[in-house]
Amino acid sequence: MGAEGTRFHLAAEAKDFSGVYNTRLLGKHQVVNATYAIVVGKELGLDRSEIQRGLASCRGMKMRLQLRQVDDFLVLDDAYNANADSMHAALETLQTFPCKGRRIAVLGDMAELGEASATAHEEIGRRAATGNVDYLVAVGQSSEIMATAARAAGLRDVLDLREVEKVGPAVIDIVRPGDLVLVKASRSTRLERVIDFLVAQSGTSERRLASS
Repeated sequence: MGAEGTRFHLAAEAKDFSGVYNTRLLGKHQVVNATYAIVVGKELGLDRSEIQRGLASCRGMKMRLQLRQVDDFLVLDDAYNANADSMHAALETLQTFPCKGRRIAVLGDMAELGEASATAHEEIGRRAATGNVDYLVAVGQSSEIMATAARAAGLRDVLDLREVEKVGPAVIDIVRPGDLVLVKASRSTRLERVIDFLVAQSGTSERRLASS
């Protein structure tokens, strides 16, 4: 993975389709999705070069693991929605994406989980603590559950904030040049407001990179 997206080598049973593929989407889970797309393209009669061109031109949706350069740090904008599976995928992407500084996770509520909500937020807190995250900012109604689980799993730098309006200023105080910041929550949390604040405070124009 890098600023231009994800590059992978496919070893296919159909040798003509083995080779290197590129997509502007980020994450190992997107490599799996791309592999499915290659199979479908083959069945529809496309050759490898046509499929390679299609994948290389594929662009992600807004606020779906979009890589954004904000001042002197990077933001993984995944603020559109969240459930336990997509949280795991986003944290894995944060963990494996090349980063010169620290990895900061700003994670908000996962909505509509019913009785499983507390368990799911505990699981994500533990996952952040064991997944190469340097700093967790837990946001929203379940922030205390997530933060407590992360601390119990050994993560020292954890901030628990219920109000989204406090998150942007807190991140500005935390972030350093070269850091990578993941921002993710269910749509109801509206964590895109945090990214808007970071862009406004940076004083420079932001650039959208992979997935844009």
